[in-house]
Amino acid sequence: MARLHDFLGRFRPAGAPGAAAPAGVPADVEAERAAEVAPVFAALKDVHARCAEIRTRAGRDAEQALAEARRQAAAIVADARAAAGVERAEAAARARAALDAESDATLDAARQEAQVIRERAARRMPGEVDRVTDMIRSLASGS
Repeated sequence: MARLHDFLGRFRPAGAPGAAAPAGVPADVEAERAAEVAPVFAALKDVHARCAEIRTRAGRDAEQALAEARRQAAAIVADARAAAGVERAEAAARARAALDAESDATLDAARQEAQVIRERAARRMPGEVDRVTDMIRSLASGS
């Protein structure tokens, strides 16, 4: 990017071609340069003012957008926390239901096993009673 000094150097006065002229009063180059660029800088004042206004407006817009984004983020977090509570409650209910189902299945299995044992005991009881009775009779007769 060209620097301002390089840009302004293009407008530097140069001597006229031809033979040397008689000596005269030297030109005030600095004053000529300042006078030459003064209208450009004057025209840029409005541009600078508009730029400052645009920057100010952009800053306000950015702050509003940031505030809105923060509000939305807070709403999302609040919704997520509420959903997490509901999810926890549903997960706990599912876990309780699974445990209840497992407990019911275990209890049913235990009842079936107890019924099998009762039936087996009912089948064996008469024979065992007879065996024990015979054993007691033999002990009583042997004494």
